[in-house]
Amino acid sequence: MKKKIALLLFNYFPFGGLQKDFYAIATELKNRGFELKIFTGSWDGDNPEAFEVVELGISGITNHKRNINFFNKVKKELETYDPDLVFGFNKMPGLDLYFAADTCFKYKVRTTKPAWCRLTQRYKKSLKFEDAVFNKDSKTKILILNEKQRKEFSHEYQTQEERLLTVPPGISKDWSSSQISDIRHDYQLPAESHLILFVGSDFKRKGLDRAIKSIKFLQEKNPNFFLLVAGQNQEAQFRKEALDLGLEDKVIFMGPVDNINNLMAQSSALIHPAREEAAGNVIIEAMISSLPILTCEAVGFSDFVNEHKSGYVLKGEFNQTKFNELLEKITSEITNQEIKEGMKSLKENKYFYSRYRFIADYIARVFF
Repeated sequence: MKKKIALLLFNYFPFGGLQKDFYAIATELKNRGFELKIFTGSWDGDNPEAFEVVELGISGITNHKRNINFFNKVKKELETYDPDLVFGFNKMPGLDLYFAADTCFKYKVRTTKPAWCRLTQRYKKSLKFEDAVFNKDSKTKILILNEKQRKEFSHEYQTQEERLLTVPPGISKDWSSSQISDIRHDYQLPAESHLILFVGSDFKRKGLDRAIKSIKFLQEKNPNFFLLVAGQNQEAQFRKEALDLGLEDKVIFMGPVDNINNLMAQSSALIHPAREEAAGNVIIEAMISSLPILTCEAVGFSDFVNEHKSGYVLKGEFNQTKFNELLEKITSEITNQEIKEGMKSLKENKYFYSRYRFIADYIARVFF
């Protein structure tokens, strides 16, 4: 008899980083012969025939209320399905295994928010879900993405070390196999233009406003710089910011892009000035594409940039002036080419492609 695994995810849409991990993990588990049933509030995208997907619907005015309603619904569904393993991709009670794609909420509020935030219902309800996973009395095993998460969760909850397992990055082996087209031709950009790439589906959290300001700085020195924005989010605020800075023709909003590797192959640098980012798969994608990276310490995978000499990491609190200076440095011709040359062997590093096999091996070994 096949072992049954319930996969829990608040919402699925095809361009989110967590959702891509979710889909790849589900595929690997399915290929291993496990019986899967996916429970989600909503599924935006093709409904894969390989999976049984149960849409529970979305109800509630606020995010935390919708999450509570999802949990209450899925709890009843699980009583009927009776799985051998409950594998969650969002924080909630009752999980056997949790994939930690988020930063530590308690740490974030304590270190970046005013004290009154801790009095809100959003804080109390969200903290309750996080505590159910990470507190010392919980039995949930946790897959984390990097040491930054380990330090934050361990500090706030004293989570036992044996419950925390760091998983490798997860890039698909055929990630860079899609067809290359000429971006400059497609978007009618000058042949001599220098392209700076920004990738993300949550523009504010990923720091798009910071990226636009940095392009303004470069423009004052060389008008041939353009910012490519790949991702799906509300654009109006950021289009206005670009307009106010005189960059309406220099910031290209591309919407969701399937072949990010095409953009990376033709760009001078990736900038990722996120305010909060548990990991940042785009960092690894840039590394195996030999694309120099400029990011900051708030990004979980920034350690890889330092370790593999793949660009620059802004240290400490974000400072726009210092970020601008590093961007000017990384886009200078000599420095840019030196970094690219040093990155060429990274695409052969098997570690960067091993996340999903690693997780499936772990599940088979520990739970069955």
